[in-house]
Amino acid sequence: MNYQLKPAVQSMLTAFATVPPVLGAANIVNAASYQGGAVAPGELLTIFGANFGPAALAPTQLDSSGRVASTLAGVQVLFDGLAAPMIYAEAGQVSAVAPYEIAGEKQTAVQYVYNGVASNTVNVPVAAALPGIFSADASGSGPGLILNPDYSVNSAQNPIAAGSFIVVFATGAGTISGGAVDGGVASGIGTQTLPVTATIGGVNAPVLYAGPAPGDVNGVLQ
Repeated sequence: MNYQLKPAVQSMLTAFATVPPVLGAANIVNAASYQGGAVAPGELLTIFGANFGPAALAPTQLDSSGRVASTLAGVQVLFDGLAAPMIYAEAGQVSAVAPYEIAGEKQTAVQYVYNGVASNTVNVPVAAALPGIFSADASGSGPGLILNPDYSVNSAQNPIAAGSFIVVFATGAGTISGGAVDGGVASGIGTQTLPVTATIGGVNAPVLYAGPAPGDVNGVLQ
């Protein structure tokens, strides 16, 4: 049998397909710690609840200039109208890098766009830095994404001795001295504009390097 939708039903479905997604400030969080409340320039962010998007996970892509693309599977995240580099996109959850251009602002207007259909705009406070350490299982908690000198993941089963060094991966450390290109892939070492300190077990630990992670998008702190 040949089933056809009545014109009124078809019109309703078409209208539903173009309903703008609803964006909430509370759903915009640090991609490492899942803590929200503000955003920092260069911070990798995760946005939850944007159910209007691609059904299958779209991973990071580079554009023709070799930068992380600002449009991914029809998804864009805008900060004051500027499209941010996209880390991944999927209905219900996307990740983007806050542009360095928001540095010095008191707040930034964030908007989610999918296939040309835009969400509401939410104003989110801007902070100089909001650091968060990536967790090993990407849950925002538990053991961190911390590497031993042999580049194996540090853990209770794979510890290191006192006096050795570890490599910690984080985001939200703010601007980079000399500036950084949005979506650029770090090709060498650099320096964070703001000072970076670390403690282990509550004891100050010397920081040998704090800057971009070579091979990763600008905004990942190593």
